[in-house]
Amino acid sequence: MGPDTIMRIFWIALICLTVALIAAFVSGRFMMAARETVERAEAPLGPDARFVETRSGRIHMLDRGSGPVVLLIHGTGRSIADWQEGLVDLLAETHRVIAMDYYGHGLSDRNHGLSYGHVLWTRQVVDLLDALEIDRVIIVGHSVGGVIVSRVAADYPERVSHVVTIGTGMAMDPVQIVPMIPGAGEIVLGRTEIFGDTFSDAHRQRLAAAYAIKGTRAALLTYIRRQYTIDGVRLLYGVYEEIQAPVLHVSGSEDASIPNEAARRLSERTGGKFVTVEGIGHDVHIEAPEKLAGEIRQFVQENPS
Repeated sequence: MGPDTIMRIFWIALICLTVALIAAFVSGRFMMAARETVERAEAPLGPDARFVETRSGRIHMLDRGSGPVVLLIHGTGRSIADWQEGLVDLLAETHRVIAMDYYGHGLSDRNHGLSYGHVLWTRQVVDLLDALEIDRVIIVGHSVGGVIVSRVAADYPERVSHVVTIGTGMAMDPVQIVPMIPGAGEIVLGRTEIFGDTFSDAHRQRLAAAYAIKGTRAALLTYIRRQYTIDGVRLLYGVYEEIQAPVLHVSGSEDASIPNEAARRLSERTGGKFVTVEGIGHDVHIEAPEKLAGEIRQFVQENPS
């Protein structure tokens, strides 16, 4: 087989692959649109949930309890529904607990184009604190939420007294590999009712309400593709080393999304305390909320800001 024949085969294969990806992209977009029938959320989810207008958009949030403020930041494709599975109730016994849905997630706005990611969500946290007239918080983040709370602490140190990350580390989550591929990601999300696990009927219903809103899956795909490219660059040699507040890292020993060792390596970069919760996976805040609440209270007590 000569060089000309090899090149001809290569270009034919490339054209076929391109056509297949375009077809998958278009088909996936139609599938995604068919699942999303709600223009905009009209009612908050839960007695302590509400909408707040900020300078960057309308945010769906939860606000419960009194005392020092704890701000909870969820993971990829999730919402405040994760915290409503038990951790909010436990922390609200001693603190004012606030949780928010990212733009593009939960019931918050979906009109931010291709900007869904670290910069937008970091600014969103500050915008929410300003709207609520809250100066300083204990900030807790799960998975990518741990990245966001770290960025807030690095960029706005005056707003953060303590940082807690849950299941956060420099590693690629296996379930996000296929969605990164244009076309393949659209097909996967078009077939997906809810991204990630659910733990109760109420949890499923709350998450399903978010995934019925137009633009949800497109926002999720935008972020998944940004985090390993545009958003990930700064994390390689910055952010974590810039945190001035005390840091607690919590990781499940059986975490298949962000391995325990990856979370441990992150704690070495911050110089923070590292805690492994044995027998628990990625969702420590849902699978072991009592343990997590206890660790947070103890950490804050032992590390006065």
